[in-house]
Amino acid sequence: MSKNTSFRDKPIFICGHPKSGTTLLVSLLDSHPQMLVYPNETFFFRGFVPELRTRDLDEKVSLAQRYLLHFFEREIIQADSREKDASTRDQIFLDYARTCEEMGHEVNKNGIRHDGDLLSAAIIAYARVHGKMTDKTDYWIEKTPYNEHFAKSIFNWWPEAHCIHIVRDPRDNYLTYRRKHPGLSAEDFAIGWNSSLDTGIKNQASFGEDRYLLIRYEDLTTQPEKYLPKVISFLDIEDDQILWIPTSNGKPWEGNSQFGDKFHGISNKPVGRWKKELDAGSVEIIESICGELMKVEAYMVDQRSQLSSIYYLWRWRLNQIPALQRDITKLMKKRFGVLPQ
Repeated sequence: MSKNTSFRDKPIFICGHPKSGTTLLVSLLDSHPQMLVYPNETFFFRGFVPELRTRDLDEKVSLAQRYLLHFFEREIIQADSREKDASTRDQIFLDYARTCEEMGHEVNKNGIRHDGDLLSAAIIAYARVHGKMTDKTDYWIEKTPYNEHFAKSIFNWWPEAHCIHIVRDPRDNYLTYRRKHPGLSAEDFAIGWNSSLDTGIKNQASFGEDRYLLIRYEDLTTQPEKYLPKVISFLDIEDDQILWIPTSNGKPWEGNSQFGDKFHGISNKPVGRWKKELDAGSVEIIESICGELMKVEAYMVDQRSQLSSIYYLWRWRLNQIPALQRDITKLMKKRFGVLPQ
C-alpha cells in the first residue's frame, strides 16, 4: 500500500457542540509534524454527503471540488475586501485550480471506495499543493461541529479513524454560543447540547475508548499538563512543545472568542464566565434539562426536581408546534407550488 493510500485511511475527526472548544484543540494540533489539519470546517456529513445520493462519480468529484474546497473562494473575497493586489487574488485562484486538478489525479490514481474518499482526496490535494505533507505526516484532521452524530459512518469508512469529542459546561457554552446566535433560546440550546453529549457517550461505549475520546474543555484549559498527554497517548503521537502553542494554518492563533479575548497560549479565562454573565432564568433551564448529563461529566448542578425538567421540555415542545407548521407549509409550497386541496 502506498503512503498516500494508507494516509487517506488515518483521519482524526474533532467532534462536539459548536463553541465548545473544538477550535482550540485543532489549534494545538495544527503545527504538530505528524498532523495535517484541514484549515476549514467542511460540513462534510451534514451538508455534502446528502447531495451525493443520485450523482455519478464525475458529478461527485465536481461537487466535491466546489463544496469541499470552497474556502478558496472565501480567501479571494477577503483579499478583495482588504484591497490586496491582483497578483495575490490570481495566486489564490491558481492554488484553487491546482488543488482541483490534484484532487482529480488522486481520485483517478486510488479510486473511490466510498463517499468518504472524496473528503480524503480533497485534503490530500490541498496538502500537496500547499506543501503541507511530509514524510512525518501520519494523520489528517477535520473539524466540524456535530461530527459525533456520524461516528458510525466514520468508523465504517475509515476503520483506523480516531475521534476526539470536546465537552464544555453547557452554561458557558450557551453564554458564548448565544453571542453568535442572539435568538437562540436556552431550551433549544440545551436540547442540542444533550443530544451531542449523549451521542458522544454512546459512541465511546460502541467504538471503545481507544478510538473515541471524550475530554472536557475545562480540563484541557485548566490542567493542560495533565490532559494534553492524554491526547498525545490517545493519538499515539510524539510529544512536542508545539502542542502548547496554538496556531491556525501554521500561524499564531489568538482564539475565536465571542467576547473579544486574545490568547497567546492555552487560557482558562473563559471558564466559569457564566457565573457572572448568564441570567438566572437561563441557568435554571439549562440545569434542569441538561442536569443528568452534566453530572455524568462532573459539572456541579443545583438540585432541581425532575418535574422542573419535564416542565421545561414540554414547554419547549409546545413552542415548536407553530414553527413546525410553518416549516411544513413552506415545504409543501416549495414542492407543489401551492398547498394541495
